Amino acid sequence: MRLLIISWTYPDEKRPHAMAFVHNRCKIYQRYGHKVLVFVPSEKERAYTYDGINVIKKPFAQLQIVAKNFDPDIVVIHAPSGWWLKYFPKSKSLKAWVKYLENLEYPIVTWLHGSETLIRAFHNFFPPFGIKNIANKIVSIPIDVIKCMLLRHLLSMSKAVVYVANWTKEMSQRYTRLKHPFTFVIPNPIDTELFKPQRIDPSNINKALAIRSMEWRYGLDIAIKAFAKLRSASLTILGRGSMRDFLYKLAKKCKAPVKFVTRYVKREDLPKFIASHGIFIAPSRQESQGVAMCEAMAVGLPVIATRVCGIPEFVRDSYNGILVPPDNPKAIRRAVLRLMADQSFYYELSKNAVEFVKRNLSQEVIYKKEYRVFKLAYSN
Repeated sequence: MRLLIISWTYPDEKRPHAMAFVHNRCKIYQRYGHKVLVFVPSEKERAYTYDGINVIKKPFAQLQIVAKNFDPDIVVIHAPSGWWLKYFPKSKSLKAWVKYLENLEYPIVTWLHGSETLIRAFHNFFPPFGIKNIANKIVSIPIDVIKCMLLRHLLSMSKAVVYVANWTKEMSQRYTRLKHPFTFVIPNPIDTELFKPQRIDPSNINKALAIRSMEWRYGLDIAIKAFAKLRSASLTILGRGSMRDFLYKLAKKCKAPVKFVTRYVKREDLPKFIASHGIFIAPSRQESQGVAMCEAMAVGLPVIATRVCGIPEFVRDSYNGILVPPDNPKAIRRAVLRLMADQSFYYELSKNAVEFVKRNLSQEVIYKKEYRVFKLAYSN
């Protein structure tokens, strides 16, 4: 098949992590013999190849020309959110922008990953303190209502809609008031050839790891509080974000043994980096799947995660990880100490984590499900 992928951003040499889950899919499609072209709406035109994938950046109004030249079998839209409002002010009405898509005359499959379908003010996207955060929260409500109106229109035009978790599907149906007749739940795939199981050294069990953007919704402040004055264990946080300074100050205030890693870790080096730790902490307030969490599970790290949103669809309590209530540092602390004290329980969770990812999230398993969706959309 010829697949035209529309994504509001895409990795390049300077930003290799941008929408990496879309790039990983493109690599899978290409490996299975499909022709792939990525279109990124942008006022600055550019054409480049990243890791074997051809990418075109052009104004959204040129989408029809790009599609006509490429002549795809399927148009795949990933996370249609940020670029809507970027182009909306230039339109004459709420629905004017969608005419670019309506005129494509190619079957559309839309992928929703989480935040693009939410009213952010209701889902812990903004800290509850500070005038700026409160103002952003208030302003986000009308903006996100418009966003969901546009999303509803896009979904109604799509031949099929794919969600990465059942929770994401439920939220989308609630906020858009639309239940698409061809709806599928297919998680993001995990490269189990790269993220292979490794035997975790017992000396590393007390080393916890969190790979998260430093934003309020990912709850890293809760993880830091869980390790306050803890001498028997440590926490490493890999990531960047707007709350970096706040988290640095919090770790110092709590006297928590936290190491911050803000440098870029190459994807091929991530499995080794993950395996140098023993426990993965996912303290999110809002999360659809948690790809980094699932990659850590594939390596063999048991997960301590909050029982929120889509996380319980991937972490089963006392099977491949431990689920704790949100905003509860004491529960995270107890779970860390439990895993450190009971190595038989620890290695049972580790083994089950690897098996769960291999059975449910491997690239081969996910590709077969996605290809069936493409065939359905093409035939209808």
